[in-house]
Amino acid sequence: MTTPSPLQRVALGLLVVFASATWPPDPSPSWARYDLLADPVGWALVLWGVLALARVEPRFAAARTAAVVAGLVSVPLWLPQLRHLLDASGEWAASLPQLAFCLLLARQVARAAQEHDERRVARRFALLVTGLTVLALLPVVVLGGGVEGLGPVTALLVLLVDVALVWSLFAVHRRPWLGGEGEAGASGRTTTAARPREEGDGRRTG
Repeated sequence: MTTPSPLQRVALGLLVVFASATWPPDPSPSWARYDLLADPVGWALVLWGVLALARVEPRFAAARTAAVVAGLVSVPLWLPQLRHLLDASGEWAASLPQLAFCLLLARQVARAAQEHDERRVARRFALLVTGLTVLALLPVVVLGGGVEGLGPVTALLVLLVDVALVWSLFAVHRRPWLGGEGEAGASGRTTTAARPREEGDGRRTG
């Protein structure tokens, strides 16, 4: 069985963090719901991946630190007895470590892609950086400015950016410069660049 690549682990972990499966369905009191897709488990997967990623490319050290902070914050917040005490502004503040990690990760992937002349990947993750920055600032407008009408727009944008980030990480996880095995690594073959023909390679030359 092939070990997941660093970005596969990160993407799987973020999927657990972003998704939700609450139980019981009809609790008493109403806030006493536990998320079966526990965020601390998701952050453990993320940290497993980002530790390996930082060993391949030291530029991801800041993202590693942000993942540790986000994971620690997620532990008490998994308990409904504590989570329900937060108001809207408190929930936003508690989400900042998660946003910081996603922002740092996307920015460093974009920069690494530029250095490896992967322009499409660089543009995709640069767009994600913009989306994540907007997500960090929108609650300030909604909560601080009292613009309640932006609430549904913010929720939709959160969903779109979360899905795009996870999909994008899965899409690039095989890149060798991100700790992957190459495009054909999963099948046991390695991807090699085309080489010019050399004399003595078995082909006759005219």
